[in-house]
Amino acid sequence: MAAITAGMVAQLRERTGLGMMECKRALSETDGDLEAAVELLRKKGVKDKGDRVAGEGLVMAYISDGGTDGALVELNSETDFVARNDDFKALARLLAEKSAVGKGSTPDDVLGDPGLKGFFDETVRTIGEKIVFGRLTRFNAAPGNTLVSYVHNPGGPSTDGGKIGVLIELSGADVAELGREVAMHISFSKPRFLMATDVDAVTVAKEKAILTEQTQADPKMAGKPAQVIEGAVQGRLNKFLGEIVLLNQPYIRDDKKTVGQLVKETAGASIVRFACFQVGENVKKAEG
Repeated sequence: MAAITAGMVAQLRERTGLGMMECKRALSETDGDLEAAVELLRKKGVKDKGDRVAGEGLVMAYISDGGTDGALVELNSETDFVARNDDFKALARLLAEKSAVGKGSTPDDVLGDPGLKGFFDETVRTIGEKIVFGRLTRFNAAPGNTLVSYVHNPGGPSTDGGKIGVLIELSGADVAELGREVAMHISFSKPRFLMATDVDAVTVAKEKAILTEQTQADPKMAGKPAQVIEGAVQGRLNKFLGEIVLLNQPYIRDDKKTVGQLVKETAGASIVRFACFQVGENVKKAEG
């Protein structure tokens, strides 16, 4: 009889959503063969969740009462129907809260709490669909700073989660309203970086190489001196940075000014960092 390890049991639980003892019993009956155990359980009516893609779900935000700790989490499901389930929303809210006040930096760290993992597993069994705690980010604000969250949910309150969520940290006094405006902008424009100096050299070099080839192939540039072509490339590169850098983006409510200019209108304010999640953007989709 092969030894049944905790890892083997965990894999089978992931595949089936069953409890630990049920999985251990199935593995014992199949001498530790995972696939045979899955097949055995399928014959008993248990669905194999291993090949299903959890690409739907919710983004949920949480900020502690003191305003110093915040988290943004993504909880994934197979269908949008399940994402509207009250049990699913309750699980997402709990994961966001535990992520904000905990110390771990990954979903596995947060689910290391036996009580929380038990609740997670029970919810999965109740819903009967593959559910994955996709990712999280946690901000612990520096003294005096402000955390603001925004979840885009046209059909209901932000406490029900949504398809896009933003968490932002700002410095300065009376910046909550500014933070909400910027967070809403981020949810729409989806910048990748806060400021131009945050853009890594590899990204800049790759884009510049592409733009150089495009510019050189442009009939309008035929016969132009090298410095003219270089100036055109730089102009296009600046436009690219304006699209991916938050402070360089045109503000969605007034495109005559940038987000950076909007921030400067609030004395002493600055954006420290931000995170933006969109449901399913990091989920590997099934082929075919």
